[in-house]
Amino acid sequence: MKLAIVTVQRAAAVAYMRWEHYEPDTGIWTIPAKDPQELTEGLMKSGRAFAVRLPVNLRQTINTLPQRCPHVFSVDGHRPIHPETLRRNFMKFGDITTHGFRNTFKTWALHQQPPIDMFLVDRYTDHSLQGLDRHYRRDDMFKERAALGERYMAYVQQEAWNAE
Repeated sequence: MKLAIVTVQRAAAVAYMRWEHYEPDTGIWTIPAKDPQELTEGLMKSGRAFAVRLPVNLRQTINTLPQRCPHVFSVDGHRPIHPETLRRNFMKFGDITTHGFRNTFKTWALHQQPPIDMFLVDRYTDHSLQGLDRHYRRDDMFKERAALGERYMAYVQQEAWNAE
């Protein structure tokens, strides 16, 4: 659940995360591009690979998980959890969806002082660029996204601790 909240990735990408796509030493999780001809679950909807460096605290948590099967998150040690399981776990806390975290993140970024550049926010969420941005802004801003992830993780943790 933490991975879905902080990375704002879709439920399927989180549920079907594979060890082979994650580098424990660096915390880099690369979600491969989805081939439109295949039914492979958990790959990038955008059709291009997306790499994210997980915040240190999140990386440490994931690195402690047992590697019993090819998938990072498994209930029985053989198969991945299902994205619907992730969604249902969130619903236990109210009308919460994994997709809603994307909106929450964008709203949070908008209200920061100074506001976080929306190009960086779109890069963090891997939203498709529109208009001229699509043609001229090709930098994926990996380092800036990693720093933003650390900042957002700190915010999420602070809010969680304040709620207790």
